Amino acid sequence: MTFINRYLFNRQAIEILPSALKIHKKTLFNSVEYEVSFEKLDNKLKVETTVRNGLLFIAFFFTILGFLFLTGSDSDLIEVFFLVAAASFLIAIFAKLRTITLASYDRNNIVLYFTKSNKEDVIEFANQIIQSGNSYLLAKYGKVDKALPIENQLNNLHFLRNKEIITEDHFENLKNQLLGRENKTSIGFSH
Repeated sequence: MTFINRYLFNRQAIEILPSALKIHKKTLFNSVEYEVSFEKLDNKLKVETTVRNGLLFIAFFFTILGFLFLTGSDSDLIEVFFLVAAASFLIAIFAKLRTITLASYDRNNIVLYFTKSNKEDVIEFANQIIQSGNSYLLAKYGKVDKALPIENQLNNLHFLRNKEIITEDHFENLKNQLLGRENKTSIGFSH
C-alpha cells in the first residue's frame, strides 16, 4: 500500500513493504528515496500541532520596525510594517503545523502532515505502519526453537516485550517454552 502525503510544495509517497517502509520525498529542489527497516522504527505515534515560529519571528521583527519608524513622518511605511506584522501573526496562529511522527533509531523519522479534514486518514495510515512493523517483528523474533541458542532467543523475547509487541504473559509463556519448563506458574499470588 502506498500513501501520498503532501505539505505545501513537498510530496512524499510512503509504501509499506514486508520488512520496511519505502519513502520517496520530493520537494521543489530535490528528490530522495530511501527505506527504513521496521526494526529501526519506534512503535509509538507523536501527534503534534505547533505554531509556526518563523512567522512569529517575522511578526515580531516588523512590529519592532514599525515602532522604530513611528518617530518618522512616513506613515505609509509604518502602516505596511504593522500590516505585515499582523498578517504574519494571524497566519502563524491560524495555520498551525500539524504532524504525526514515528521516531526512528537511525534519525530517519517518518513525519506525516495532516489537516483537520484528513487527520483520521493519516492517523489510520500511521497505525497501519505500526501494525505492519509489529507483525513483522513478532514473526521474526517471536518464534521459539530449542535447536537455536537460548540466550539470543531470550534477548529477542525481551526486545518484543520492551517494545510492547507482546504482553508480559505472552513473554512468560514463550520464555517457559524456550526453557522447557513444564510448570508455568509463577511465584506469587494468582488471579
